[in-house]
Parts: sequence; C-alpha cells; structure tokens
Amino acid sequence: MEADLEHVDDHDLLAGGVADGMAESRAGWQRWARLVEFHRRREVDCRLRHEISPSFTLTPRAQTVSEVSALWGLSESRVRHELNVALFLEQHFPQVWELCRNGQLDCYRAGVIADNVRHSLDDPVLLHTLARRVQTFLERHLSDAHGLPGVPPLVACTPKQLRNKLTYELNRLRAAHSEAMHRKAVADRRVRRVSLPDGMAQLTVSATVDRVRLADHRLTHAARQRRREGDPRTVTQLKSDLAIDLLIGCEEGVPTPSYARPIVNLTVPVQTVMGLADDPGVLAGGTVVPAGLARAIASHPDATWHRMLTDPAGRMVELSTTSYRPTAPIWRHVVAEWSSCFEPACDAPATEVEHDHRVPWPRGATAPGNLWPACKRGHTAKHAPGSAVEQAANGSFVLRTAAGFAHAVAPPAKPVYERWPDVPEVQFSATEFLEVLHEVQDRRDRVIAEGRELQWEHDILLQGIAG
Repeated sequence: MEADLEHVDDHDLLAGGVADGMAESRAGWQRWARLVEFHRRREVDCRLRHEISPSFTLTPRAQTVSEVSALWGLSESRVRHELNVALFLEQHFPQVWELCRNGQLDCYRAGVIADNVRHSLDDPVLLHTLARRVQTFLERHLSDAHGLPGVPPLVACTPKQLRNKLTYELNRLRAAHSEAMHRKAVADRRVRRVSLPDGMAQLTVSATVDRVRLADHRLTHAARQRRREGDPRTVTQLKSDLAIDLLIGCEEGVPTPSYARPIVNLTVPVQTVMGLADDPGVLAGGTVVPAGLARAIASHPDATWHRMLTDPAGRMVELSTTSYRPTAPIWRHVVAEWSSCFEPACDAPATEVEHDHRVPWPRGATAPGNLWPACKRGHTAKHAPGSAVEQAANGSFVLRTAAGFAHAVAPPAKPVYERWPDVPEVQFSATEFLEVLHEVQDRRDRVIAEGRELQWEHDILLQGIAG
C-alpha cells in the first residue's frame, strides 16, 4: 500500500527510504539465492542427463542461463554475470553473502567485491584472508543512523571507498603482481585523441597518478588566478584552455603561481619506504598506489618528509595557533590524519578542500583536535541551521543533520604494516631514525651521480676508440 508521503515529516520520509533500500537488497539477494539453488539442482542431475543424451546436454551454468534469461526478461550475459557473482560470494565471502541476505548490503556493492576479486585471486588461502579483511572493513562502515526499530545497521561506505579498499588489499596480497601490472601500465602510457560529434574532441594523457594530480593542481591554481584577474571563463573552461595553450605552444601569459605549489599527500608504512615490505601506499582521497610507486614518490628529489610527533600514549601531539587560518604544520597534521573530507560518504582529497573548525572559531581553537578537511558542500551543510557536530563520551564525533539523523564521523583507516620483518632488534630515537632516512637518500643521490659520471666516462672512452 502506497504511503501518503505528503503528511510524513522529514526524518520519517528519509528513514523510510532506508527501509525501502533494505527490502530491495533482500529481494536482490533472494533472486541470487534462487539462481544458486537452481544451478545446484542442475549440477546434481547433470551426470544423469549426460548419460541419456551426451550430445545435447547443457552444462549446469548454461542450462541455468537458458532457463532464466527468457523467463526473467534479462540478457544471457546479465544472468551469467549474476550467477557467477552469487556463486563466488556464497563460496568465498559467506559474511558478505549474509549481509546481503539481511539487507545490510546491496547487490551492487556486493557485485563490486566479487568482480574485483574473482578475476584477481584464485588461491583459497588468499581468498580467505581477503574475505576476513573485507568483512572487518564492512563492519567498520555499518551505520544505524536511520534509528528505525527492527532495522539492522546498514553498510554505508561508497562504492569508491570499497574499490579503494579492495585495491589496497589485493596490492598487499599480490605485491609482485601489482608491481608488474604497474610497470606494464607505465610502459603502455600514451596520449589518445577522440573525436566528438559536436565539433569537439578529447585528448587524454596517461601517466602515474602522482604526476597527473600535480598537473591538475597546477591547472586549477592557474585557472583560479585568471579568475581573480577578471577572466569571465569558468575554472573548468580555463583549465581546458590553459592545457591546450601549453601543449600547442601558446603558453605566453599562462600563470604559474609560485605560492601554490601542488601537493601530493602520501601515507605509507615506513617499512615500505625502507624497502623492508611491499605494502602499498594511499594518496589523499583514498587512491591506492603500489609499493614501488610509493617509494618513487617518497624518494623524489622534491619530496618533503614530515615527522608527526606523538606523546607516550602514541597520540599525535597537538599544535595550535590563535589565528583563524591554520599554520602549515597544523594543516599537515590534519591532512595526515584525515586524508579526505570528514563526511563519511565523501572522497574529496584533503589536499584539495577547505579547513573546517568542528567548534566554530574563535570559540573553538585552530588546532588539529578541532579541525578536519571539508569539501565546500559538506562545509556549508555542516554550518546550516539544524546541523551540528557532537562529541561522544569516548571521544568520537557524530554529525547531526537537519532531518534528525546522526552519522558517525571518524578518520579513514591508515595503511599499516602489521609486523616488522625479522631483523636484528635495534633501539633508536625518532631523530636518529630521520637521520638514517636522510642518509639513505643522500647515499642514493651519490650513487646516481657516480653512475652518471661513470656512464659519461664510458661514452668518452668509446668515442676515443671510434676516433
């Protein structure tokens, strides 16, 4: 029976949509369960059918697809895909299967898990390990903000957050394969031109994610400077025009603001940087990079290392200022902790958004404990009438919306290597550790310089022999 929505208040209007989504998720799982059961029955009688008619016996999967596609009005490829996803999840990800059964996880995101994993892993042990880690991630994102009695907490992560998690864990489990795929992708980098039917065309350039981000940062800053100078074009239009001007040689007058040095913020376990492990790193916003690229970014001549000070309990030491705008050390602290917008469903990189005081300044201090990154929409919505940020007794934060919902807010999980390799036990201070890292970088630079000298001497020798 259709509800009379005109007389429902805002809270119940949106909360009802949660119940609708849960019912839809349960119905999607029910259809998957029917496919799995029908396929299982076909497996049982397949051998008998083959004995009766060996030339015209379909496989259990083919028979399932044949029976279902016409009846359900779906293409054979769609039915085959849904069957494969359902069989894979039931066998290797039983916890995810159960979340779908309870309506706590929709079939789309469950399909994201299956599609990202089943073509990448086939080792049962690795699949079991990955299933455990994915389950922990999904449990961390369970939300009961809807407040509906009898409705369980629902998984509230975005598909992008889920894909980033899967990419990260697959990189951890198959470090060598991930490095090989990255090297192949680097070798296959190219420029591609696509003509459009409206007299336009697109030019795409593939490169490592850190270099593309730097290029995009530069274009964004240059476009904003042009806007401040009175250019009527939008930032998007200016970025396109400036990029083309640079490429075709019309770069005169293209601003390169020195104050707006692009930032690529990388969080990576120190064991990876030291070459003791091959766990991947994570860029601001959640993009995962393999260990080799993480080390390359960290060892770039222009890379800057920042030490995060902690107290004896392991908590990051607070910094503060009396001004509204945070100092560079304070903001580095905040970006390192949050990496993306504070809103649970927003993936905007912390390096590209605004700073927000949880308790408005000047009542609230400009300190890491009172700051987090916020995209423009999230920043505006948080300060809108009816919205508020509250701190629970355990120190966690809750964002209350104007419609009466409470969403838990927490920094994203950090990439952490769970153990140190078997190396001799060493006692050292943080200062000594940083000195060792700088020494390693200096030694690397000397080796590169010596190699160039030796190569030059070798080339001169060959020229002399040829002469």
